[in-house]
Amino acid sequence: MFFTISSNISLEFVFSHKLEKVGYIISKVKFAKLDWLENILRAIVFIVPVFMNFDVSALNLTKYIILYVIGVTIYFISWLMVIYFSNSYWSKSALGLLAPAYTSIAWLIAIGMLGNLKIYNYLAVLFVIVHTFSTYFKLKIAKLK
Repeated sequence: MFFTISSNISLEFVFSHKLEKVGYIISKVKFAKLDWLENILRAIVFIVPVFMNFDVSALNLTKYIILYVIGVTIYFISWLMVIYFSNSYWSKSALGLLAPAYTSIAWLIAIGMLGNLKIYNYLAVLFVIVHTFSTYFKLKIAKLK
């Protein structure tokens, strides 16, 4: 499970700096309290799976792995759309521009379901909400500068 979490962190690390090349310099925009909350939730959501007991029965494993792979694929595509098609209607819309923030919910929920820990899914949803709002405000300010 560590591999799945670390691969998604790597994906975000690789792509986030490319946003600057298309005009979204969000790494320079800071909201102290919102960043603090987002980072606490991020730490919880990314560390808890390391300690979860996963349900690896054949039926559940297949179902949740499929959800996870679909979620990661959508997440990956959302980054590619914003970076490589930055002038498209999708990438200029709030829905498209924020997609890398909110599409992570699918693979996070898959991890929570596989780990059979309901509180994890609630924390994942809360993280995605806070992360999406934070990204929205940062993009709005970054685009104005």
